[in-house]
Amino acid sequence: MGKDKLPRIPSFAELGISEDEIEELEREIAEAVSERKRGEADEGEPARDRVDRAAAPAAPGDRSGAAPAPARTAKAPSSRGGSREDEAGRSEEAARAKKKVGWRERRRRASQARKAARQRKARAAREAAPATQEDAGGAAEQATASAPHPDAAPWGGLRGLLTLVVLLLTAWFSSSYRALPAPVPASAPASEFSSARAMTHLVRIASEARPTGSPAHARVRDYLLDELRALGHDPEVHTATSFLAGSGVTVAARVQNVLARIPGSEPGGRAVLVTAHYDSRGISVGAGDDGSGVVTILEAVRALGERGQLRNDLIVLITDAEELGLLGARAFVDEHPWLDDVALVLSFEMRGGGGPSMMFETGDDNGWVIEALRQADPYPSANSVSHEVYRRMRNDTDFTPFKEVGKQGLNFAALGRKHVYHQVYDTPGNFSEATLQHNGEHAVGLLEHFGNADLTTVNAPSVSYISIPLLGLVTYGALWILVLGVGAVALWGLAFFVGRRSGSRTGAVVIGALGSVVYLGVVGGLAHYLVQWRSEAHPELGALHAGMFHAEGWYMLALAWVALALAAVVAGVLRRWLTAAELAVGALVVPVLLAGVATAMFPMGAMNLQWPVITACVGAMAVVGMQSGQRMGPWRWVLALLTAIPVVVVLTPLTEGVWAAMGLEMGAALAVLMGIGFIMLVPALEPLREPNAWWAPVATLVVGGAFLALGVRAATPSADRPAPSTLVYAMDTETGAAWWGTDPSRDPSDPGMAWAAAAVGPFAATGAVDSLVTFTRGQARYALAQAEPMAVAAPTVVVLGGVSGTTGDVGGSAGDVTDSVEAVAGSAGAAADVADSMSASAADATASPSRAPDSFRLSVTSGVGAEMMLFRFDDRVRLATVDGRVVPAGGRSTLLEHWGAGDAGVQLDFGRLSGSAPVRFTIVEHHLRPGELVGANRFVRPPELAPNIRTLSDRAMVRTVVSVDPATGEVRIEGAAAVGEQGGDAGEESDGAGVEGVPEGGAGEGEAEAVSAADTVRNP
Repeated sequence: MGKDKLPRIPSFAELGISEDEIEELEREIAEAVSERKRGEADEGEPARDRVDRAAAPAAPGDRSGAAPAPARTAKAPSSRGGSREDEAGRSEEAARAKKKVGWRERRRRASQARKAARQRKARAAREAAPATQEDAGGAAEQATASAPHPDAAPWGGLRGLLTLVVLLLTAWFSSSYRALPAPVPASAPASEFSSARAMTHLVRIASEARPTGSPAHARVRDYLLDELRALGHDPEVHTATSFLAGSGVTVAARVQNVLARIPGSEPGGRAVLVTAHYDSRGISVGAGDDGSGVVTILEAVRALGERGQLRNDLIVLITDAEELGLLGARAFVDEHPWLDDVALVLSFEMRGGGGPSMMFETGDDNGWVIEALRQADPYPSANSVSHEVYRRMRNDTDFTPFKEVGKQGLNFAALGRKHVYHQVYDTPGNFSEATLQHNGEHAVGLLEHFGNADLTTVNAPSVSYISIPLLGLVTYGALWILVLGVGAVALWGLAFFVGRRSGSRTGAVVIGALGSVVYLGVVGGLAHYLVQWRSEAHPELGALHAGMFHAEGWYMLALAWVALALAAVVAGVLRRWLTAAELAVGALVVPVLLAGVATAMFPMGAMNLQWPVITACVGAMAVVGMQSGQRMGPWRWVLALLTAIPVVVVLTPLTEGVWAAMGLEMGAALAVLMGIGFIMLVPALEPLREPNAWWAPVATLVVGGAFLALGVRAATPSADRPAPSTLVYAMDTETGAAWWGTDPSRDPSDPGMAWAAAAVGPFAATGAVDSLVTFTRGQARYALAQAEPMAVAAPTVVVLGGVSGTTGDVGGSAGDVTDSVEAVAGSAGAAADVADSMSASAADATASPSRAPDSFRLSVTSGVGAEMMLFRFDDRVRLATVDGRVVPAGGRSTLLEHWGAGDAGVQLDFGRLSGSAPVRFTIVEHHLRPGELVGANRFVRPPELAPNIRTLSDRAMVRTVVSVDPATGEVRIEGAAAVGEQGGDAGEESDGAGVEGVPEGGAGEGEAEAVSAADTVRNP
């Protein structure tokens, strides 16, 4: 018979044992157990004495209440030399004793005799059974031992609840939000950074949207200049035209950076630069992004001024047009002479409205600046995994141009409340003052440190770093990264070896590993399903620039609790067949492999897995040797709990950071990350089976369901979580037609669609409509409703150079200019030469009437005061310069988006015309204050609605077709007579022809005063 088969065991009937005898035997066993427990309570006696005493009859007069044990009745054999008198005496004694013993004792002794007989029968049956009966008994004993927790749970079963509470408190304490300092009131000493004082600036700066070229933008620029002057500094405005050239599109802006240089005690040497940007994204109010960075600099500079002069110069750079492609920072890096003095850069950005201000990016060879961060920052919040991830992403900030030219530095940003990012409700009221204080603590501490440091060498070999509660910023270099990576793998091997020596089965470890993989797959699948299920219920889906939903945090908490519930269920099921060590070691296979891969491929971020894996391996060894049904002893429990704490401390802020950066779109990956943490906590989760195996899964699942319900409730639009709505005004001056537009992808029952229809009338079928595709760079599509045309002034278009009243030709001159443009593309210094060459070409055209022109220059000024003008050019022309600056060679496009032209307009130089027909192009003026043109009441919404920034809502777009004849200089505004005058004079021309000349204040007819590529203006 094999060991896996049990032998046939005789029944009670076959053994001759009746049912009455079975009942009597059960009663006797219960009484024996009760007597044994009472005997064990007497700690003063050895175990053998207690048993013997329990078996002896009670002495006469004993009132202890204990039932007398059966007396020994075996008769001692008489010796041959014994006396008959002795035997007679013993018989008489026995008779007297029998009389003294009552009927209860006689009954008990009879029962004992029957029990002895039954035991003899059972013993005989066992001896008659085959030899394999011993194997069967061993198997039965092992099965009994495998029963989960036959003994009572220690501490009345409270150890499981206590374990859960400790893990939750550890997660709360290690959250990145615990790094936030308390706000400091305005009454604080002048030398301290006060978030309250900084908030005063923020309220004034972020009172309205301030895109580049808007009136609010100019107002904030002047406010910054005034504040810096009030602090005793000498600020200036650096004006330049900057480009971002891509495939088919060139984005340009006339930027106005605000600069100030604060001399140190050793002026003229290497300097520290601190930067943030003051423009906002479109119609966003921009309190967080990046008004918070601007006011951080203002308050930090003020506080530092109270502390005394720094050793090194401090350069304040408040940039423009960051939202358009880092154009202000690029203009400074490309053109400003102070760049050569910059030793390192501190940049303050924002991607939300709260949360900890994290240092998320540095340059290469960051060892020196990270050590400075560790020493000087009172509230460091950093993790080198963000540097590893960010450098592989396409996202950029104003720190990027400096890093590209080899400048060292630190880049800070907060990611909390990310649903306000780039929204109209990114207001001071939605911004966390604690986050602002955190920004200020970074700025003051580091600027003071770097301002007094020796900046001769600011680079050192890169290090890995992570913020740990109570420990601060922990850093180590490449050698320790390798040592810890190898150590994590080796420690798992040791745990496996120790487990094998203690009886763990390799197959069982493999089952534990496969079970963890299945668990991670289930957790990721549930998270994916949850995101898909909730997507349609949130009207803000697709309208946010960061994240999917307004209140994603509830769903994240729900995922965490459900993942914990599933971990408890899977561990409980597998523990029916696996020991605690087999399950723990097997579950660690996936984290160990990930730690090894991270060490090799992502070394700066590997510590986020190395430390948890190392401590988890120690926790796995804490449960080695535990039998299947054995409970944790106190020391095992304490060790497992202590080794779980580093896992929670490291993975909690990591999960928060990944969620804040990626959003719930990465819900499946986030759930898997949380699941990896839970499978590293398997030894610590073992006590959650006390007092029973079901309470922890049920309790955690209920909590997860509660958080899910809160997330469902948060889907209802409110003033704090407004639903998106779209309304734009568009007019084509060529045809005189005008439309209202809204988002065609929305269902008619959507609250935003219902509001738009109520505001302007019913829209056509909500399918995509192509009528407005040329009005935007991205060719956005809208559902349309008819609108009344506006009477607006047409843009002023003036031919400035390259032509005259008679047909002329710049001949080879123009061609040479174009070739030179290609050769020096991107060089700011060449722009003035190109402008001079264009002016010379104009002179040649006047002096050589026999040649036909093949280049010309235009000046274009918006007729409605638009912040942005979108140009679509004829394929026959090639844009050479904008505002006198050479268009990068890579930007050979027929589409130009220009911001910030203002009243001065934008100057455009073209070259290499083909053919002699007039050049035809379109101008679409984007006015981001549409209420000024069509009535503010059109765009008034209830508080639970907000403009959809992704559909370019809340703007007026006016499209104008312009025709220019380079041979004659004639400019024609198609349909201008129907919509208004051009520049105030064109309306007098009944045929809509343009007027040659220059803008007001220009240099003269036929030529223009060239705008320098780097025009630095020192304000009075």
